[in-house]
Amino acid sequence: MEGPIKGDFRLARVSTKLSGVDIPAGTTVMVLNGVAGRDPRQFECPGEFRVDRPNARHHLAFGHGIHTCPGAPLARSEGRVSIERLLDRTANIEISEAAHGPAGARRFEYLPTSMFRGLSRLHLEFTPIG
Repeated sequence: MEGPIKGDFRLARVSTKLSGVDIPAGTTVMVLNGVAGRDPRQFECPGEFRVDRPNARHHLAFGHGIHTCPGAPLARSEGRVSIERLLDRTANIEISEAAHGPAGARRFEYLPTSMFRGLSRLHLEFTPIG
C-alpha cells in the first residue's frame, strides 16, 4: 500500500500546463509517485488493499516505459521467494503489541525524510509451524 519512494524532483525543460497550472520552463517540480496508486479514476477503492485487482499491475512502484526500474524483475522474484519461504515456515505472524500497541491503536515511527517512506523499526512476532 505504501511504496518506499514518496516522490522525486524533476526540472521542467519546456513550459507546460498541468491540471490548469502553468509550469514555466526551468521550474523544479516534485513528482509524487506514491499518490498515483491512489487515483480513483484508475483504481476502484484505491485506499483498500486488494491483491486480486484486475488492474493491479498498473501501479507505478517500479516506474513505467523508459523509466521502468531495471531491477524490477529481480525485486519481484526476491519478494515472492522471501514471502513464500516465510509463509512455509510460520503458522502466524503478528505485529508486536508490546512494541507498537494494540490493533486499532498502533504506533509506528517513520524515517524523517520527505523522499522515502520507511519504518524506523518494525517488531514482529512469529509462531513457527510445528
